[in-house]
Amino acid sequence: MLTRWLPLLLLVLMAAPTFAEPSTGSYPVEPRALPPQSQSGVSGLEWRAPGTRGQQPNRSMIHDGSNSAATPPQSQTIQPTTAQVPTANLRGGSPPEPRGSAPASFISGEIQPASYVTDSEREENRSSAGSLLKVTSGLKELPNSHGQVWREYDISPYTQRVTSTAKPEQAIIDWILRETGTDIWFSEPLGILSATQDSLRVYHTPEMQDVVKEIVEKFVDSQASVKKVGVRMITVKSPNWRRMAYRMMQPVSVKTPGIEAWLLSKENAAVLMSELKQRSDFREHHAADLLIHNGQASTISMLQPRNFVRSVRAISTFPGYELSGDQIEEGFSLECSPLLSTDARMMDAVLKCSVDQIEKFVNIDVDVPAVSGQRQTVQIQIPQMVSWRLHERFRWPSDQVLLISCGVVARPEMGRENTLQLPGFLGGGPPRADGLMFVEFKGDAKDSVGEPIQTAQPAAIDSRGRY
Repeated sequence: MLTRWLPLLLLVLMAAPTFAEPSTGSYPVEPRALPPQSQSGVSGLEWRAPGTRGQQPNRSMIHDGSNSAATPPQSQTIQPTTAQVPTANLRGGSPPEPRGSAPASFISGEIQPASYVTDSEREENRSSAGSLLKVTSGLKELPNSHGQVWREYDISPYTQRVTSTAKPEQAIIDWILRETGTDIWFSEPLGILSATQDSLRVYHTPEMQDVVKEIVEKFVDSQASVKKVGVRMITVKSPNWRRMAYRMMQPVSVKTPGIEAWLLSKENAAVLMSELKQRSDFREHHAADLLIHNGQASTISMLQPRNFVRSVRAISTFPGYELSGDQIEEGFSLECSPLLSTDARMMDAVLKCSVDQIEKFVNIDVDVPAVSGQRQTVQIQIPQMVSWRLHERFRWPSDQVLLISCGVVARPEMGRENTLQLPGFLGGGPPRADGLMFVEFKGDAKDSVGEPIQTAQPAAIDSRGRY
């Protein structure tokens, strides 16, 4: 009977799997942090096979790295050594966190505790929008590595007397930036420039404080007195007036290309103006005395709106299209900001002038679909314009006259389209002329100090329809 079943038992034993204790190299292992031991106070690592994360460890699979047989089912703590703990640097120089568990702190021989960023610190470095921008609370004291000092200037004697503008202190800021430039306040060394109605606060080097003090003195010492500045704008069709005027003029450097400037005595300026008025191509567009608080700005604008059809778009309702209009301000605008020295011998002035002339509107026929399905034609207009700009700062003795030439530029014929021009080969074309501007300081105004001064307005000037 036994002989009969013996071959079958042998086949079963040969087909059964062989169970053997795994060796160190049979599969990779990974570290797992264990809770610190309450008695020894030293943290340990438990080596666990892959695929067992989140499960209770099989105590029979814990070994000390040797090829010995399986240990009895008891907890075994392995002391970390340099060879056992991964020490790969990841940009920050700290060891990577063991996967699947919280970071462990090692306090032993050669290994220092790892530096980890807590959740609260990470939230402080991350804004509500999820940005990595780091914003700190700053320093308790302002940096003064370049010897910066803090100064406060009382500007109330000036600002309390200027009532023609809501923020008279803005003029002081503007003139400081014109004198020092803007880069010096937004780069090294650290600088602060802030103004209120009564005080100007400056934080910068002593050298820069001296420059600021000189400018502020011009405002405060003048006590917001009202100055009279004469401005005359004329055009001469031919620039050959220079031939007889060069002997009376002293050239002044100008940065804007195409712009020239000269200084004349008041007597020579009167002689030159008298000779220009005798020319047939002479035209005077504006002449007025601007009453301006010292350092403030006054603007004269002679503008007239010109409407035109800019574009067209198709719509589903009658008549099948919609016209889009636009408007262009044609004419000239002049802004003058004078600042006199404390002794009134030198005058600084910033002049901004712009002239826009519409030579004509070019009409274009555009096909648009009609509601009935047929096509129809509408007309749009393309403006043909000529413009020129002047933005310069000049400094000259207040007893002389500044003459500025803008070159041969557009001569605005505001409100009138140049439709009756001769052909180009007969000398026709848009009007061009040499634009001249006379700027003269005429002393203090007769008005009492501090009262708001009404400057010239377009409606108060009889321009005879030219502007």
